[in-house]
Amino acid sequence: MVVMLAGCASSLPERHLPPSVAVKPDFDSEIGRYVRAHQPDNSVGLSGFTLVQTGTDALAARLAMIDRAERSLDLQYYIYRGDVTGGLIAERLLSAADRGVRVRLLLDDIGSGLRDFDVATLNHHPNIEVRLFNPVTLRGRVLKYFSKIGEFGRINYRMHNKLMVVDSQMFITGGRNIGDEYFSLSAMDFQDIDILGMGRITRDVMRSFDDYWNANESVPVESLFRRPGKDASVKLRTQLEALRERHNGSAYLQAVAESPFNQALHDDRIAWHWGTAQWLSDPPTKADPQHATNQVPILARKLVGHARDSEKELLLMSAYFIPGSRGEVFLIDMVEHGVDVQVLTNSLATTDVLAVHSGYASYRKPLLEGGVRIWELQRQSTQERTSTFLGESQASLHAKAFVFDREKVFVGSVNLDPRSIVLNTEAGVLVHQPELAQALAGLFRHWTSDEFAFELKLDANDQLRWESAGESWDREPHASRFRRTAAWFLGWLPIEGQL
Repeated sequence: MVVMLAGCASSLPERHLPPSVAVKPDFDSEIGRYVRAHQPDNSVGLSGFTLVQTGTDALAARLAMIDRAERSLDLQYYIYRGDVTGGLIAERLLSAADRGVRVRLLLDDIGSGLRDFDVATLNHHPNIEVRLFNPVTLRGRVLKYFSKIGEFGRINYRMHNKLMVVDSQMFITGGRNIGDEYFSLSAMDFQDIDILGMGRITRDVMRSFDDYWNANESVPVESLFRRPGKDASVKLRTQLEALRERHNGSAYLQAVAESPFNQALHDDRIAWHWGTAQWLSDPPTKADPQHATNQVPILARKLVGHARDSEKELLLMSAYFIPGSRGEVFLIDMVEHGVDVQVLTNSLATTDVLAVHSGYASYRKPLLEGGVRIWELQRQSTQERTSTFLGESQASLHAKAFVFDREKVFVGSVNLDPRSIVLNTEAGVLVHQPELAQALAGLFRHWTSDEFAFELKLDANDQLRWESAGESWDREPHASRFRRTAAWFLGWLPIEGQL
């Protein structure tokens, strides 16, 4: 069925909308003054960056950006959930729009968890416009399923990008979507990395956002949904206010308010690393089955080029890791040329997609034999990794970040799997900055320590073993029999190209 439907892939009908472009930066705004005050004297052509690691810091950074916006907010996300953190951000976006800020919200239609009613209501605000990327034609809870089947050949291509830009001068990007699990408020606690940037690179970031916003694949919601009733806005605001009031004074929101990021912002202690940078992204037409760039791995090819330039060390953090036969050969070839290649990904116990683990499992032994070092994240830790706000949580790696010779880094949305490389659109920032590279390498070392990860090795009989803190396992550690059986079964299915 998948093959037949893929063969019937078609494009969305052409739309001729007036283009919308980024608001011109106001250097006298609060954000503008902040950027100007933190630029070094020799900053011509340079951009400043800081890493954002914890969930509470990540939410604090986004809320601070929204609250300081004066002219524009541009958001581009694969997933936006209607949960606690999604509601907090939505309420802040409405407040920003109320004070005259132009808000553009671009969401992937399949990934987004917002109800059509909420999306339409947000779009009804005169200063908010929402567009859905590559949407299904039929709407409604039941009709969507028929649309997903009948339009599979088109909607199999998704926008996986994650980006927020404030006043066309500062942005945050990385692996996080909008939802509780990305901000340490869920039983599944995703370990992720964001990067906050400002300076010269922001022009290229905004140009990329405009390309996606004006793409034929980005459809205004008013052409998909009925116009909400006159009481819809009041109803939505009441719901968001009630959600916030239920959590006011909670340990979680207190932790966000007192997060290290907020403290550093308040005391003007954020460490900015300045260097040259490139915004790397796939074009939106990668999701158009009839376009020449469909399935062309433009971003992946650029990353391969940077990896190939590495001479000493290549550190890869990828939530989903399926290198494929060509990737396997490439990584082993890097080792043969003297490069120390190290990979951190999820274990069977921590992955949130069993099918991905089944696709990855067969590559472990050849890579280890070829000299690649591999770590898999452990399920739980009593340290900062788990969510202290909901009791013990299951940790899962969600980061997508790479370090090249500790001289440059990439942080973005792309996983090292066929879906990211071929089917999804992806984006991120490449920064040439040794101090930032050392910081990210330090995080890699931290997450691959015995407290957090298993190192995979081959024993004398060429069998896989997982080692950590002096212990050793001869099968997937901490994974239930059901997960092991399910992963084994999925490994027999010919679906690697879809993972």
